Amino acid sequence: MRQGTAMPYGVVQDMPGVTEQEYRQVEKHLGPDRPPGLLAHVAGPSDEGWRIINIWADEAAFRRFQSERLVRAAGLAAQEDDFDPAKAATFRSASVDGAEMPF
Repeated sequence: MRQGTAMPYGVVQDMPGVTEQEYRQVEKHLGPDRPPGLLAHVAGPSDEGWRIINIWADEAAFRRFQSERLVRAAGLAAQEDDFDPAKAATFRSASVDGAEMPF
């Protein structure tokens, strides 16, 4: 890949104790439109709670989404009575850049 070319960026988020309902509460506040730069989104239950796997066009697209939409959506969900904001604070994430992806 040429130097300076953006590479795909993957983010895996493991959220212990998070339920599908809590995930949907945040998702509701994100809105219906697909974030710019999101190539793939997979979410579902894990042995510990909930797992989200996203592939972004590049790290900058993920960081924009995180700062412009995700933080706000999580904050709005945290104001709902049946949402435990402490769970959102304990998520673990890992990321990989395009050099580690086969496409």
